[in-house]
This record gives sequence, C-alpha cells and structure tokens, in this order.
Amino acid sequence: MTTVPKFGQWIVALAVIVSLLLFYTGYDKKTQALDFGKTIQVISFQDLSFSLKELNKVAALAGIGLLAITFLMGPLSRMFPKKFARFLVWRKFLGLFGFGLIALHVLYSVIFIYNLSLDQMIFNNPKLEGILAGVIAFVIFMLMALTSTQKSVEKMGYANWKKLQTTGYIALFLSAIHFVILETKPEIGLDVRPFGKLFLALAIIALMVRIGLIFVQIQQRTQFGEHVGELKQDSLKNKKTN
Repeated sequence: MTTVPKFGQWIVALAVIVSLLLFYTGYDKKTQALDFGKTIQVISFQDLSFSLKELNKVAALAGIGLLAITFLMGPLSRMFPKKFARFLVWRKFLGLFGFGLIALHVLYSVIFIYNLSLDQMIFNNPKLEGILAGVIAFVIFMLMALTSTQKSVEKMGYANWKKLQTTGYIALFLSAIHFVILETKPEIGLDVRPFGKLFLALAIIALMVRIGLIFVQIQQRTQFGEHVGELKQDSLKNKKTN
C-alpha cells in the first residue's frame, strides 16, 4: 500500500470550502444560473450581514460534507482496502476540521439567528424537530471529537470507544434531518440550491454505504490505529527500515 502526502488532507478540506463558495454562494435562485459576482459579494463583505449569513451556510454544508467523507472512508477502506485504506490517515484531520466548521455554524446560529434566546430557538420555534435533531447531532459529534485520541481509547476501552464512534452515523442522519426540516418551506418544499443538495446526497450516500456494509462479511477492525490508518503506516515504515 502506497502512502499519501499529509498535505492532501488540506487540499480536500479547502476544495470542499472553495467549491461551496463558487457553486453554492455563486448560484442565483432567481435566474437559476451561476453568477460569480454573488460569490465576490460574499467574500468581499460588501454587506456584512449577508456575507455572514452565506458563510454560515457554507460552514454547515462543508462540515457535513467533510464528516460524510470521513464516514465513507471507513466502509470503503474495508471493502476496497487496496484503493482506499491509504486515505485513512486523513480521516481524523478531516473529521476534526468538519466538526470545527459545524461548531462555527452552531455558534453563529445561536448568537445571530436566535439571539441567545431559548424562547426563539426552542419554545416558539415552528421547526423545533429540526433544531432538536441538530442539537443531538452536535452533541454526538462533539463527544466523538473529544475522544478521538489514543488516550481516550485506553480509558474507555476499545469496544466502548468504537460504539461511541459508530453513533456518528446516527448524528449524520440527524444532521440530514436538521438540514431538510430547516430548509423546507410550506409553499415550495425543499428550498436548497443544487450544490447544497449535492452535499445532502453525500451524507445520504455515506449512510447507505454503511448500511450496506452490514450485509457484507468483512473483518472488523480491532485497534485504534486501524481506524486512523496509523497502524498500517507504521508497519510500512518498519518494513523499510528493516
């Protein structure tokens, strides 16, 4: 198995963000066509409120997209180890990067959309189900991020740690529910720009692949290093030095 350069993980993360800036913020719903002038308007902060609102959506979509990619890496690396196992070394970085973007989305939403008001966010929110789905998803993602270290595995035990990490698929599902509910309008249904739907589809694909893995007999991972690709990389280094 060939190694992959670590800078590749930065390329993936930046590619996701840049693609959203170009094809999500640059999409005009009225003309249903790309207008990169809208992207320039966003990144130049001509209208601070509008730019922050758009960038908040970019952060949410990029976060979910990166997490969906990390969740896809697991099943794909088990089904097709020769092609995908090498990319497991990017998994932790992309997962934490994605969580960081989601945390920014949550922080912005709580402060600027709901004005730090539980009344607006919970008690008088017509889309309460979507908010609750998002809150539960965020808590699960946060627990996954906080326990994404070897020390956490040693304290929790590998079996318990793996169960917690597996709940990430539940969080991904709840994130998709959160997205659909909040972006659905009674008069027109799901009101999302095409590139936004692509990222929703990516999350759904990750969930479908994981469900499909249940019906395929593949050897389970038994060590933390196998999840993040470190074990295989270390074994390769040992072979070279010997």
